[in-house]
Amino acid sequence: MAQNKVKSRINIITIAMWLIVVFAGCKKAQQRNEIIDKNITSKDNLVIKTTQQLKEAFIDQRFGMFICYNIMSYGAKWGQAHYPIDSFNPEKLDCNQWAEAAVSAGMKFGLLTTKHHEGFCLWDSKYTDYDVASTPYGKDIVRQYVNAFRKKELGIGLYYSIWDSSNGIDKGSIDDDRLEFVKGQITELLTNYGKIDYFVMDGWYWRMGHKEIPYHEIRALIRKLQPDCLITDHTHLQAPFHMEIPYFEGPFGAFPSKGNTMASALGHCSVKGNGWFWSEETPTGLKGGDGVETILDKLITCESRYCNFMLNCMPNREGLLDPIYIDMLSEIGKKWNPDVSRPRLPNQGTQIIESIPIQSITATSGNSSYLYDACQVGTNHFHWESDIGFPQEIIIDLGAVKEDINTLLIVPNHRCKPAPEAALLEGNVINVKLSLSSDNLIFNEVASKEWQSNSKYRTIEFKKSKTRYLKLEILEANGDRAIIAELEVGRSEK
Repeated sequence: MAQNKVKSRINIITIAMWLIVVFAGCKKAQQRNEIIDKNITSKDNLVIKTTQQLKEAFIDQRFGMFICYNIMSYGAKWGQAHYPIDSFNPEKLDCNQWAEAAVSAGMKFGLLTTKHHEGFCLWDSKYTDYDVASTPYGKDIVRQYVNAFRKKELGIGLYYSIWDSSNGIDKGSIDDDRLEFVKGQITELLTNYGKIDYFVMDGWYWRMGHKEIPYHEIRALIRKLQPDCLITDHTHLQAPFHMEIPYFEGPFGAFPSKGNTMASALGHCSVKGNGWFWSEETPTGLKGGDGVETILDKLITCESRYCNFMLNCMPNREGLLDPIYIDMLSEIGKKWNPDVSRPRLPNQGTQIIESIPIQSITATSGNSSYLYDACQVGTNHFHWESDIGFPQEIIIDLGAVKEDINTLLIVPNHRCKPAPEAALLEGNVINVKLSLSSDNLIFNEVASKEWQSNSKYRTIEFKKSKTRYLKLEILEANGDRAIIAELEVGRSEK
């Protein structure tokens, strides 16, 4: 009888302890869920930071390392398809060396060419065998870079070329399979390596435009995978058209103008190479008139103009930065300190968050097809130019009635070459009216805007509206005709 009582008591205690454990586990799970929910909805969480806040954080980084390392480092020509990769075996590759060199210079982020125009991937991509996994080296270099830079608390940037000569991703060849190829590779890069702060695309707008590989689909994918990731496309347009961070191509002479407050980035090459990549000239190949003092001058000027300065650093075929870089970066770090007196990044104004594809455009004069996604061929920009005289009228058709439209972006006239690459004053609009319609018959005016005479991009914001057609009436421009590079319609954060 006594034994039964003892057993009963033991059973009761056991059950009680089990219930306590279960209750505690449920409580912890509930707390974890509450924390997750809190993180999702908290205003301090990165997921819901505004574009302005993200740009401020990016511009506060000021100085970054543009790591141009890919198959061109081993002799491939620019855009060369199927260059042999059996020589790719950087046995001494050390991304920690890169990160330490970046820190020595005072850099705050990196940007690695995960894939250039030749199509060779520095990670094991399931979409192609033309990647590092198929080389004698075999190891994931993107992973090593991310780990090394994150260990040093440096921001993570990834560069990815849409144009891929080895896998047939090019203008006029895009079908569903090739579009899935691009989306799949972007997904790999943005899901396998943790938080990515900055994603740069190239070989897209200037090579094939943003229609065949639709901008709005790519941007939505990136935002879904990495909500706080800012993007750049090398459009050679100095405006936030289809991106958040416009890019200045240093070798083309592009440079932010005095008084610039547009959050932007600039890439600069100080050392000779195979284009942006390492060659036999690199170890002793400082470009004429360049060096530490030149870099410091450009860095300080860019910093004052809210433009992050990205210095190209080319790892050699062993996967290491040559002494020319190690010494130069160390000297820069000893001579440069961030200008903490620089005012906070000015308000960047309205930013289109969701771009709505334009289906067609008509205009009272000029080639209206140049008003959207005309892109660039070689060094030629194709812009819309009106006939002489005003007013001029442009009607944009979105193809169907869209809701919550509230922003129109106007990109001004640009020059690519001869250098310097620049936005131009000539033809930029300075007085316009904007009206909306659902049927292309009855238009209601929603905005009128005037700007100073300059070469800056124009943004027209209006009350969220349901519309299909937008009519832009140009009443005045710089000069006797209007010139527009691109138009973008969409929804802003407000």
